[in-house]
Amino acid sequence: MIKIIKVFLIISVILLSLQSCKNELGPKEIILKSLEAHGGLEKWNSAKELSYKKTTILYDSLGVIEKKIIQTHKNTFSPKFKAEMVWVENTIQKKVVLEDDIISVYFDNSIQGDPELKEKYYKSIIAANYVIWQPYKLLDEEVTLSYVGIDTIDSKEVYVVKVAYFNDDGSPANTWWYYFDALTYMLVGNMVNHGTTYSYIVNTKYEDKTGLSLNAERKSYMTDSLRTPIFLRADYSYEILEFK
Repeated sequence: MIKIIKVFLIISVILLSLQSCKNELGPKEIILKSLEAHGGLEKWNSAKELSYKKTTILYDSLGVIEKKIIQTHKNTFSPKFKAEMVWVENTIQKKVVLEDDIISVYFDNSIQGDPELKEKYYKSIIAANYVIWQPYKLLDEEVTLSYVGIDTIDSKEVYVVKVAYFNDDGSPANTWWYYFDALTYMLVGNMVNHGTTYSYIVNTKYEDKTGLSLNAERKSYMTDSLRTPIFLRADYSYEILEFK
C-alpha cells in the first residue's frame, strides 16, 4: 500500500511539473514555436514576394449573403515592403498601392485624392497583410504580448496569447487573442475586440504551397466577449498564386 501511495505521489508530482512547464511558457516563446511549426523562422525571414487571390463572402445576421469580393494581392517584402490590392466592385476596377508608406488609390485607372478614402484603403491593405502573414506579424516591435493561459477549442487544448495594439497617442487600439495548439503550436484561430464588437476567426484549412501553412480557409463569427458565436459573419478563402 505504501509503495502504491509513493508511486501515486511521484506521478502526481510529474503531472504537476508538466503543467507547470506549460504555464511557464512566455508569449514570445509560444509564437516562435508556432513559427517553427509553420515552416521555420528562416523560411519566414527569407520570403521576398507573395501573391494570392482572396475571396470574401459577407453574411448578415440571418445568413443571407451581403457581398462577395474577390481580390488579387501582391506583397513584396524584400528589398523593401510594397503591397498591391486589385478587385472589381460595382463594375469599377479598384487598385490600391502602398509603397514607402504612401497610399495610392485608383478607380478605373483614375487616381483618387479623397483623404478619407485613402485612409480607409490604407487600413484595408495593412489589415490584409497582417492577416495573411500570421503569426509572423506578432514579432513586430509595436506589438505588446502577454500570456493568458490554456483554453479549450473543439476539445483541443490551446495556448492563449493576448496581443495589444496602441494608437500613436498611446490610447488602446484593437486587442487580439491568439490561440495556438498546445501540442503542435499551429495557429488555430484568433479573436479580436474592435472596441464595441468581438469577432472570432477560426482557421479551417492551411495552404501547402509556400511551406509556411498560411491561412487557406477561415470563418469569422460575431461573438460576445466570451467567444460565444452569435452568427457567421464571413467566409474567407485564399489561393496562393506565387511565392518566392
